[in-house]
Amino acid sequence: MTAAAVGGGCKPNSTVATAPTQAKCQVALAASSSTIGNQGGTGTFTVTTAPECPWDVSTGVNWLSGLSPTSGQGNGTVEFRAAPNPLPAAREAEIVVNDNRLRVSQQAAPCRLDVQPGSLAIDAAGGAREIAVSAASACTWAVTTDATWISFTTPVARSGNGSVGVRIAPNLGDERRIGTVVVGDQRVTVTQEPEGVGSPCVYVISSTSQPVLGAGAAQVAVSVTVASGCAWTASSNDAWIRVTSGASGAGSGVVTLSVEANQSAVRTGTIIVAGQTFVVTQAASATPCTYAISAPSVAIAAPGGAGTVAVSTGTSCTWTATSNAAWITVTAGTSGTGNGVVSFSVEANPGPVRTGTLTVAGRTFTVTQAAATVPCTYAIGATSAAIAAPGGTGTVAVSTATGCAWAAASNAAWITVTSGASGTGNGAVAFSVAANTGGVRTGTITVAGQTFTVTQAAAAVPCAYTISPTTAAIAAPGGTGSVAVSTGTGCAWTAATNAAWIVVTSGASGTGNGAVAFSVAANPGSARTGTLTVAGRTFTVTQAAVPAPCTYTINPTSASLNDRAQTGTVAVSAGTGCAWTATSNAAWITITSVASGQGNGSVAFSVTANTADQDRTGTVTIAGRTFTVTQRN
Repeated sequence: MTAAAVGGGCKPNSTVATAPTQAKCQVALAASSSTIGNQGGTGTFTVTTAPECPWDVSTGVNWLSGLSPTSGQGNGTVEFRAAPNPLPAAREAEIVVNDNRLRVSQQAAPCRLDVQPGSLAIDAAGGAREIAVSAASACTWAVTTDATWISFTTPVARSGNGSVGVRIAPNLGDERRIGTVVVGDQRVTVTQEPEGVGSPCVYVISSTSQPVLGAGAAQVAVSVTVASGCAWTASSNDAWIRVTSGASGAGSGVVTLSVEANQSAVRTGTIIVAGQTFVVTQAASATPCTYAISAPSVAIAAPGGAGTVAVSTGTSCTWTATSNAAWITVTAGTSGTGNGVVSFSVEANPGPVRTGTLTVAGRTFTVTQAAATVPCTYAIGATSAAIAAPGGTGTVAVSTATGCAWAAASNAAWITVTSGASGTGNGAVAFSVAANTGGVRTGTITVAGQTFTVTQAAAAVPCAYTISPTTAAIAAPGGTGSVAVSTGTGCAWTAATNAAWIVVTSGASGTGNGAVAFSVAANPGSARTGTLTVAGRTFTVTQAAVPAPCTYTINPTSASLNDRAQTGTVAVSAGTGCAWTATSNAAWITITSVASGQGNGSVAFSVTANTADQDRTGTVTIAGRTFTVTQRN
């Protein structure tokens, strides 16, 4: 019997096979695809067996996860997830279903080499140089050259990280020569000056481009190789790439670049380093991963049990699942990529109801477990209450274990159970007591099998109430006031407003003598009247209207006088209470009456003789209006 595993990935490079079994319940396995690439992904396979045959699924490797379901009966479909393969070597694993084995093969990750520097500049004398190689441990690489004047001082076949020792023979000719060192699939250019020529300022940068960067922020280094004393600079041509160090130098050095996180499509920018162009390519920003779980909570019985939570997210979105309570254990799906399922188990509960949580893909999944079954015992918060003659209300707290049922019933017609006539677990019983018209009386309520006694005082002399004062006048801007209440000791009363613009600020209720305080909002319009009901009496509030705005006129508005000294008056018309002033704006005009007033009035003034040889004009400001005086010469 053969089958195939399935996964998200690149090229087909995987086979899966199962061996037959002769067990009573034979199981057949078949995968839906034969491809699982080095990038990993999800896959499914079917389990075929008789309806009454149970089966379990497991695997012994950590790069296969998310088995869902982990058990079943009869035919079924199982999903699994393969993590990306970071190694440059294919790998295999098995998924076990009862005694049957599903073999899963995953292709190797490609080998990638990085060499530094990307070029060498050598003077005529030659000498030894070194090239650093970065590679995964299983990646093999070889070193070759196309120049006879280049040789190697280290082995030419290697694997993993290492360094290549390069020896350059002296250049005895009269021309510059160029050769190449090939490390795996990377090329390093070697330039050597001719004999008799000093080392010119030949600038070589470690590479001309950076492998494609991820969308996140990154740091990039570029090495500059040049003779001592040769000056150079580095500058960015794009705002999202900054030179953070090595903006200038002399001789060999390093330029450090800071690349901002990319929030949009793939982009390419350039840096000019020692006159050379260095290209930076950055990947587009990834779509943010969002996660959802199939349910926010689950209820588990006291003996314990198991459950699952499904995770929904994007294909490449990774997640984890952890328990936040010692009595809850994640049994499968502690991590995954894309859609998946988390399985958990809950231990038996030895005590009261308890709640714990799992954190699944950053979401909180709540587990509530019922309490262990224990004999029900009951207690009430108090065994009696004293109620005044006018009647009243009260409550009785009930304490018992979760799930323990109880009831409450009155044994007296004048006591009524208003809520909590029955309940389960902790709770409360509310009751009301009718007014007493006779002597002291006692009744009982049976609460959760316990007796609660109510004693009510005898009827009192009828209460009489007076208030003082009975009215208040409030100005238009609003204000506060109070009302005194006089009554017998034990006589209860209340106070309430009957107008939205009047608020009771204290004394909304009381017993015996007391006081009620109130506030009145500013009046936006005409005069208004509202009431408070205080101890059953009416208290009237009258509020004045908003005053009309003040307007002013003067008469006359000007005077024409001859050259002699003389006096005059100006009449002022204004609303009652409207204040005004009078001020002369000319030294030869004097206010001789009171310089301010309210409402209607008049202003008297005097004028000195005009001894000049020309007419003159001055003004007086009266109630904001201008009175003009013209005097001839």
